[in-house]
Amino acid sequence: MKLQCLLSGKNSRLAGWLLVLWAWCGQAAAQAPLRRPISPSQPMWLVHVDTRNYADPQKIIDLIPADVRPYVVLNLSLSISNDGVSRFNIAEYGGSIANSWLTVCAQNKMWAMVQCSSGGYSHFSNTDTAVYRQFYRRYPNFLGFNYAEPFWGFDDATNPLSQSWTGRMDNLANLLALSNQYGGYLTVSWCGNQYSNLYNPVAMLKRVPAMASAAQQYAANFILCEKYTTVSYQFDKESTSLGAYLSGYSGNYGIRYDRTGWTDSTGSNTTQSATYVPATGLAPNLEHIMLTGQTVVDGPELIFVDQTREGSATAVSNGYSARTWTNAPQWYNVSLDLFRKVLDGTVRIPTRQEVIARTKVAIINDVTTGNNDDKYSSPATLFDGLYLMPGDGQYQTNKSFFKSTGRYPAIPTVYQLSAAAASAFSIKINKSAYATRWPTVAAKRAELDALFPAESRGDIYAGRHENGWVVYNPYKTRQIAPGRLVATGRIGLKYNTCDSLGFELSQYSASVVKETTSQVQLYLNNYDNLLRTGLKTNVIRVYGSTAQPTYTFSERGTHQASVLSATWVAGVYTLTVQHNGPLDITLNCAGTAPGRLTTYTAATITPPAQPATYAGPWQYEAEVLDYKSLGSLVTNGFSGTVRDYQGQGYVNFGTNAAAALRKDNLVLPAGTYTLQTRYLLSGSSSVATIALYVNGTLVATPTFTPTGSPATWATDTRTIVLGSGANSIEWRATAAGASPVYFDNIRLATGTALATKSAATLGENRTIAAVPNPATGSLRVELGSAWKPGDQLALYSSTGRLLYSRTVSGPTEALDAAALSTGLYLLRISNQQGQTSTCKLLKQ
Repeated sequence: MKLQCLLSGKNSRLAGWLLVLWAWCGQAAAQAPLRRPISPSQPMWLVHVDTRNYADPQKIIDLIPADVRPYVVLNLSLSISNDGVSRFNIAEYGGSIANSWLTVCAQNKMWAMVQCSSGGYSHFSNTDTAVYRQFYRRYPNFLGFNYAEPFWGFDDATNPLSQSWTGRMDNLANLLALSNQYGGYLTVSWCGNQYSNLYNPVAMLKRVPAMASAAQQYAANFILCEKYTTVSYQFDKESTSLGAYLSGYSGNYGIRYDRTGWTDSTGSNTTQSATYVPATGLAPNLEHIMLTGQTVVDGPELIFVDQTREGSATAVSNGYSARTWTNAPQWYNVSLDLFRKVLDGTVRIPTRQEVIARTKVAIINDVTTGNNDDKYSSPATLFDGLYLMPGDGQYQTNKSFFKSTGRYPAIPTVYQLSAAAASAFSIKINKSAYATRWPTVAAKRAELDALFPAESRGDIYAGRHENGWVVYNPYKTRQIAPGRLVATGRIGLKYNTCDSLGFELSQYSASVVKETTSQVQLYLNNYDNLLRTGLKTNVIRVYGSTAQPTYTFSERGTHQASVLSATWVAGVYTLTVQHNGPLDITLNCAGTAPGRLTTYTAATITPPAQPATYAGPWQYEAEVLDYKSLGSLVTNGFSGTVRDYQGQGYVNFGTNAAAALRKDNLVLPAGTYTLQTRYLLSGSSSVATIALYVNGTLVATPTFTPTGSPATWATDTRTIVLGSGANSIEWRATAAGASPVYFDNIRLATGTALATKSAATLGENRTIAAVPNPATGSLRVELGSAWKPGDQLALYSSTGRLLYSRTVSGPTEALDAAALSTGLYLLRISNQQGQTSTCKLLKQ
């Protein structure tokens, strides 16, 4: 390759040195380390920034408590609600929204994923990976893509926005390879019903060889979640999702709880508003995290009900109003509090190897004929006589995800077993041989009872791993029997020297029990702010203590005060707990029971590293800025005549002489910035009555000239100086305007020569990116598909001095920047037609 040096004189030695150190090539990138590893010691909570909330990502981030924020990955959720023809009607321009919100996440050093799809609809192409690649290139905090509920909406000939299922699977296979290249993730959350079993996790792998190959090869980059959006196939969903994880086809396993799939005790979801309470999510979350190794918590849904809600605008300083969002009480008392129990080590996540050792049994679906349930689902009777609730059914009539007992582990159904997984399972049963192996429920029970001895009794659910138990009331009806409102049972203690622990649990109550020789710690939760909002009674009894136990407790979350009382009668210690919400209880108790276990694994939680510094421009949407006396604030622009906005909406600044728009509390490094304000003026008259103020000082009073149609935007570019600490940028009316100006967003970039075209203007296929960025040594220059061999790539100093120029030979050029001095550089690509694209490169 020919490299043309444009330096001379005393710089020729530097040029020669750089010629040796810079290796340019067009090879594809190799596997990258995971940007943000996920493991039992570094769990992930996907907290949603949802377009259905018309959200301000900054204000959603501000609602996340500091102690959990290092473990949170923001899920930027793009609604796929559409008009059935050609347009999405909540997130009309999904790619632009994602790019805008990612810059805010980057400014906050927050990891983020983009949920671009639900069902058969997606904001991005099924075939063009360049669309996806540009996110990894631009944003060091970008972690991957989330595909929700891929069981509906495919291959709909009546809706042009519907994608094909086989095309989706091929695309997911490609995204796994892409995620592996950049160290990110593909997340798929599965839920289904009787019409979609041919799409379940077994079917994904069994029907699409490319997906099976990619899932196995890039398992570390694949997160498979079970999603509670549908009302049936509850245990099959768990079995096939768990199976993909344990068999080596996904590297991480997660849960996405959703009230939409809730049914009452009759199996109906038409009474949801009268029977659903937030505490129903405690049991599946605790059980699956603590016993089946789920390292990813996604949600909960519905986001705008059970997580974040937009409230009324509030008055803020200087006569401005601000939009506000708040988290729901159940988010604090259920979702947040549960995740905090993971972080404090109470809920320890087992490794995949531990789960396989505990599970022991795997069903391999090797059936190739029959109906879709035969070929892709778990055996119809697999859960009968084990943990299926009395009165519940199979497949489409399996409506309860609560389990009648914790004696048996969740049994996985797999496509195939990897060599490592195959050797670890004690019992491996081909589905084709299932009926022969277990011709009756009794035969199945006899074999599994020998494998899994009973450790509890009664009708509570009680499942154990090492010194930790998950215990809950599994009934969907408050009155279990006439006059009986609680589930009761006892667990045989394995580490504590007392004999056993008894429970009387009210509806939807759940507990984690941790044993040591002379102490039992309990986490107890039953939060309900919807139906039974008063205190509810749970009872805990200690049997076999040699002396009267004592207890301490501490309230958790934000709820009414709990009332606890204890009695000691005939050697039985009874603790009565009246509460509505989470609390921690410590029981100091010891007995003389022999043969107790002493070895267990303590949880170790390590905060993940923050993402690298983002060197690109920051973008703030006008519709979430502080405002006063506007013509209108449009949170959803779908129904209006204005087009090609970049967020979810825009503001009509109007003509009022008191109108103003403000970005306040803007904290960036002090220095000089390029400010770009995107505006539209469709009238025939220019407007020169809106002034720009920075930190209260007049900077400019530009003339906004007509831009033409309601789909044509222009950019006002200014150089401004920001100080240390909080800054404010304001557009204020100085007099009544001649015509309304529409504002879309403001963008800030460091320096005066660093303004670059946005993706919407530039086009996704004319991108240029340096990876990693910042760089210390080797990096890749990645080019969009529109750039061709022979186009010119150049390197400039931050002052604009040309250092090198050469022609490119392919979409990826590799270089070693080790010899460059620390600082900022520009990489520019150009062609003979005069088209250019520039990216900033930060050398550390």
